[in-house]
Amino acid sequence: DGYTCQKTGQVGGKLVAHHILNFFSHIESRFAINNGITLSKEAHMEFHKKYGTINNTREQLQEFLTK
Repeated sequence: DGYTCQKTGQVGGKLVAHHILNFFSHIESRFAINNGITLSKEAHMEFHKKYGTINNTREQLQEFLTK
């Protein structure tokens, strides 16, 4: 993602990898590069505050990124 938060556009700084398909249910995709998206630490915390931390979906991520 070019060291860029896909929610805020922040380049560099405190960035984290967020799983597109949730870590718990998709064992085979846990470490797949195409199952990750770059978010700032703050955006990642905001996502999980809104949607929780278990069984998150691609649809939740898409909603989060567009609002």
